[in-house]
Amino acid sequence: METTPPEEVQKPDFAYGVNAADILDMVNEVRKSGCNCGATYMPPVSELTWNDALGKAAYAHSGDMKNQNYFSHTGSDNSNAGERITAAGYSWITYGENIALGQTTERMVMNSWLKSEEHCKNIMNAGFKEMGVGRIDNYWTQVFAAKK
Repeated sequence: METTPPEEVQKPDFAYGVNAADILDMVNEVRKSGCNCGATYMPPVSELTWNDALGKAAYAHSGDMKNQNYFSHTGSDNSNAGERITAAGYSWITYGENIALGQTTERMVMNSWLKSEEHCKNIMNAGFKEMGVGRIDNYWTQVFAAKK
Protein backbone atom coordinates (compact mmCIF):
# COMPACT_ATOMS: atom_id res chain seq x y z
CA MET A 1 0.00 0.00 0.00
CA GLU A 2 1.39 3.38 -1.03
CA THR A 3 1.22 6.34 1.28
CA THR A 4 1.79 9.99 0.50
CA PRO A 5 4.95 11.40 2.06
CA PRO A 6 4.07 14.05 4.66
CA GLU A 7 5.83 16.81 2.73
CA GLU A 8 3.73 16.18 -0.38
CA VAL A 9 0.50 18.15 -0.32
CA GLN A 10 -2.58 16.72 -1.99
CA LYS A 11 -4.94 19.30 -3.43
CA PRO A 12 -8.58 18.37 -3.16
CA ASP A 13 -10.78 18.70 -6.22
CA PHE A 14 -13.66 20.19 -4.26
CA ALA A 15 -13.37 21.58 -0.75
CA TYR A 16 -14.94 24.38 1.27
CA GLY A 17 -17.50 25.21 -1.41
CA VAL A 18 -14.97 25.72 -4.23
CA ASN A 19 -13.27 23.69 -6.90
CA ALA A 20 -9.98 23.88 -5.03
CA ALA A 21 -7.92 22.28 -7.79
CA ASP A 22 -9.18 24.75 -10.39
CA ILE A 23 -8.70 27.89 -8.33
CA LEU A 24 -5.25 26.79 -7.20
CA ASP A 25 -4.32 26.14 -10.83
CA MET A 26 -5.60 29.60 -11.82
CA VAL A 27 -3.58 31.28 -9.08
CA ASN A 28 -0.44 29.34 -9.98
CA GLU A 29 -0.78 30.11 -13.71
CA VAL A 30 -0.73 33.83 -12.89
CA ARG A 31 2.09 33.45 -10.35
CA LYS A 32 4.37 31.59 -12.75
CA SER A 33 3.66 34.02 -15.62
CA GLY A 34 3.80 37.31 -13.74
CA CYS A 35 1.20 40.03 -14.32
CA ASN A 36 0.34 43.69 -13.99
CA CYS A 37 -1.42 44.56 -10.75
CA GLY A 38 -2.76 47.98 -11.58
CA ALA A 39 0.24 50.03 -12.71
CA THR A 40 2.71 47.68 -10.98
CA TYR A 41 4.34 44.80 -12.86
CA MET A 42 4.67 41.77 -10.61
CA PRO A 43 7.34 39.32 -11.83
CA PRO A 44 6.83 35.54 -11.74
CA VAL A 45 6.98 33.91 -8.30
CA SER A 46 6.88 30.35 -7.01
CA GLU A 47 3.64 28.38 -7.06
CA LEU A 48 1.43 27.96 -4.00
CA THR A 49 0.23 24.74 -2.46
CA TRP A 50 -3.23 24.15 -1.02
CA ASN A 51 -3.48 24.13 2.77
CA ASP A 52 -6.59 22.69 4.38
CA ALA A 53 -6.34 24.80 7.54
CA LEU A 54 -6.31 27.94 5.38
CA GLY A 55 -9.31 26.61 3.47
CA LYS A 56 -11.08 26.02 6.78
CA ALA A 57 -10.34 29.59 7.94
CA ALA A 58 -11.50 31.01 4.60
CA TYR A 59 -14.71 28.98 4.64
CA ALA A 60 -15.51 30.00 8.21
CA HIS A 61 -15.07 33.69 7.34
CA SER A 62 -17.29 33.38 4.26
CA GLY A 63 -19.93 31.71 6.43
CA ASP A 64 -19.68 34.41 9.07
CA MET A 65 -20.10 37.15 6.47
CA LYS A 66 -23.14 35.43 4.97
CA ASN A 67 -24.78 34.52 8.28
CA GLN A 68 -24.21 37.94 9.83
CA ASN A 69 -24.99 39.81 6.58
CA TYR A 70 -21.80 41.88 6.25
CA PHE A 71 -18.81 42.15 3.91
CA SER A 72 -15.49 42.96 5.57
CA HIS A 73 -12.04 41.64 6.42
CA THR A 74 -12.99 42.17 10.07
CA GLY A 75 -15.06 39.30 11.47
CA SER A 76 -18.34 39.76 13.32
CA ASP A 77 -16.31 39.04 16.49
CA ASN A 78 -13.77 41.75 15.49
CA SER A 79 -11.21 39.09 14.48
CA ASN A 80 -8.70 39.70 11.73
CA ALA A 81 -7.50 37.14 9.20
CA GLY A 82 -4.40 36.31 11.26
CA GLU A 83 -6.51 35.44 14.30
CA ARG A 84 -8.84 33.30 12.19
CA ILE A 85 -5.90 31.48 10.60
CA THR A 86 -4.38 30.80 14.03
CA ALA A 87 -7.76 29.54 15.31
CA ALA A 88 -7.83 27.09 12.38
CA GLY A 89 -4.54 25.61 13.63
CA TYR A 90 -2.06 27.29 11.28
CA SER A 91 1.11 28.83 12.72
CA TRP A 92 2.00 31.66 10.32
CA ILE A 93 4.78 34.18 9.80
CA THR A 94 2.87 36.16 7.15
CA TYR A 95 -0.64 36.13 5.75
CA GLY A 96 -3.00 37.90 3.39
CA GLU A 97 -6.69 37.72 2.62
CA ASN A 98 -8.88 38.48 -0.37
CA ILE A 99 -12.66 38.62 -0.12
CA ALA A 100 -15.31 38.96 -2.81
CA LEU A 101 -19.08 39.02 -3.04
CA GLY A 102 -21.40 38.18 -5.88
CA GLN A 103 -19.26 36.11 -8.24
CA THR A 104 -20.74 32.76 -9.22
CA THR A 105 -17.68 30.86 -10.49
CA GLU A 106 -14.00 30.44 -9.62
CA ARG A 107 -13.02 32.11 -12.93
CA MET A 108 -15.25 35.13 -12.20
CA VAL A 109 -13.84 35.63 -8.72
CA MET A 110 -10.25 35.26 -9.96
CA ASN A 111 -10.88 37.85 -12.68
CA SER A 112 -12.29 40.23 -10.07
CA TRP A 113 -9.33 39.77 -7.74
CA LEU A 114 -6.85 40.26 -10.59
CA LYS A 115 -8.57 43.53 -11.61
CA SER A 116 -8.09 44.89 -8.08
CA GLU A 117 -4.52 46.09 -7.51
CA GLU A 118 -4.35 45.08 -3.83
CA HIS A 119 -6.04 41.70 -4.33
CA CYS A 120 -3.77 41.01 -7.29
CA LYS A 121 -0.69 41.89 -5.23
CA ASN A 122 -1.80 39.34 -2.61
CA ILE A 123 -2.04 36.69 -5.33
CA MET A 124 1.45 37.63 -6.54
CA ASN A 125 3.11 38.02 -3.12
CA ALA A 126 6.32 35.94 -3.15
CA GLY A 127 6.23 35.65 0.65
CA PHE A 128 3.09 33.52 0.55
CA LYS A 129 3.64 29.77 0.16
CA GLU A 130 0.19 28.26 0.74
CA MET A 131 -3.43 29.11 0.05
CA GLY A 132 -6.97 28.11 0.93
CA VAL A 133 -10.29 29.37 -0.39
CA GLY A 134 -13.79 29.07 0.98
CA ARG A 135 -17.16 30.02 -0.47
CA ILE A 136 -20.67 30.05 0.93
CA ASP A 137 -23.29 31.18 -1.56
CA ASN A 138 -21.49 34.04 -3.29
CA TYR A 139 -19.32 35.09 -0.34
CA TRP A 140 -15.70 34.24 -1.15
CA THR A 141 -12.61 34.32 1.04
CA GLN A 142 -9.08 33.53 -0.17
CA VAL A 143 -6.38 33.18 2.46
CA PHE A 144 -2.62 33.14 1.84
CA ALA A 145 0.13 32.42 4.35
CA ALA A 146 3.57 31.03 5.05
CA LYS A 147 4.33 28.85 8.06
CA LYS A 148 6.60 29.77 10.94
